Amino acid sequence: MGYSKACVLGALFLFLSYASAATLQIYNPPSIYPHSGYFTLTASGQNVPVTAFDGYAYAHFSFGNGPIDLKITSIQQTSIASFVTSPQKYNLNHTATVFGNTLSFTLDEPKYLIVRLHDVGELIIAADPLETNVPPSSGPGIFNVVTQYGADASGARVTTLAFTQALQAAEAGAGGTVYVPPGVYQVGNLILPSRTALYLAPGSVLRFTGNRADYTNDWTKTSQGLDGTEWIRTDYGSSDVKIYGRGTIDALGDYAQKTGKFIAHAVVPIGTTRFTFDGPVVRDGGSWTIMPTRSSYVTIDHAKVLNRMDLGENDAIDVQESQHVVVRNSIGISLDDSFSTKTWQANEGITVKYPGSPQALYNVTFSNNLAWTHCYGFKVGQGVWEDQTQVRFEGGTVYDAAVGLGVHHKWGSATASDIQFTDTAVEHLHGANDGHQTWLAVFVQAGTAGIVGPIAGVHIWDVHVRNRGTTAALASGVQGAEVSDVALRNVVFDDLGGRAATTLGEMGITETAFSSGVVVKG
Repeated sequence: MGYSKACVLGALFLFLSYASAATLQIYNPPSIYPHSGYFTLTASGQNVPVTAFDGYAYAHFSFGNGPIDLKITSIQQTSIASFVTSPQKYNLNHTATVFGNTLSFTLDEPKYLIVRLHDVGELIIAADPLETNVPPSSGPGIFNVVTQYGADASGARVTTLAFTQALQAAEAGAGGTVYVPPGVYQVGNLILPSRTALYLAPGSVLRFTGNRADYTNDWTKTSQGLDGTEWIRTDYGSSDVKIYGRGTIDALGDYAQKTGKFIAHAVVPIGTTRFTFDGPVVRDGGSWTIMPTRSSYVTIDHAKVLNRMDLGENDAIDVQESQHVVVRNSIGISLDDSFSTKTWQANEGITVKYPGSPQALYNVTFSNNLAWTHCYGFKVGQGVWEDQTQVRFEGGTVYDAAVGLGVHHKWGSATASDIQFTDTAVEHLHGANDGHQTWLAVFVQAGTAGIVGPIAGVHIWDVHVRNRGTTAALASGVQGAEVSDVALRNVVFDDLGGRAATTLGEMGITETAFSSGVVVKG
């Protein structure tokens, strides 16, 4: 499906409050982003702008203090033949109603949804909680990039200096909030120092330029054949840094990959402690998008990573060599993996400028996230050069993927252990990744001759498999690197009549070479 790409400039934030109904905060994005020609959306009678993107559309707003009624109208149809809403655990497929070309349902609380209409495609509904921590645009501890530092909000020119000055002033003042008003800002590298917050107001867009001259060249991605930069990152050794608000971070991945030939990791908390990301949309990643790296006590909350489906290696959220990390209440859309963990070698590829030495990864939790990808929905790996342990995927939904749940140990000789997938649903699978289209792939693969490592202790509990895929599920190692202690409990399959499988055969786990302790528990 195609969407119009006409660009006009403008931004508007509307706050609508009703004494006897839910409170709505509706965001009109800058009109550099075209409205969808396929969908309209109303929330309790109020129009919600729908933004066209590559292969889908999205709408972002907030609400609270009661339920809302949503109505999706398919503009180019006279009737809706069928629809699917995801996550299916919310039961909206059974409570929604269709009248002509309009689909209606009620949301009792903020949620992220993917709604697919027959012969039209997907609409992403990103309904956030009310924004209650909005800072003032001026005053003590506020550093407004426009009114105080002259940032260009028109998007006409690169305006990095104003942001850098605001961040430096916030740091010099022993901490503060850099306030970004509505508008479009082309910016180069931003380095966030300790005790600073970057607030993106509704209608604000930070935009990558894709031009090498505007950025530091931090790494070369040999698999993509491109150089790149850590676009928005924390200062090394920093602490107590925050990015929040309801604005947008646009990595301009399509242009960066194909024309600029220079790409970005969009948001990189690196070498930092106590980092928080809460609320902004991050879109069009040209490489990995949000990447906590060699950091500790990181919280990623209400992230909306909306990437294209025709650009490779644009993972949504990758946690690298970090500890005590929570990624929750987020949606990750990408051609490549949606949510994953990784550990690497020193001074190789993208790690050449990483601070310090390689670190083990542990105590990382992914909670209540929604994945849509052509690769893995939720995954540990491929890189396991340092140990990865205590990794939890809980309450998540794979809307669509090649592989739903995975531990793929391909690079490195360290151990991946104590990994859990719980209360998770795999709704649909398509295509193939490395020859696999399956709900589960736990396996070792020798990416480098003679360098392999084991997987030990994978627990898969309370999983609902609506589509198991077309290839075998895996729990298999290789010579010298075994897969051991894989326990499965209450894995329910729709094609078994909605009951839990009682044997590995019923689960489709038929590839078990070099494994031990792969068992189904009652």
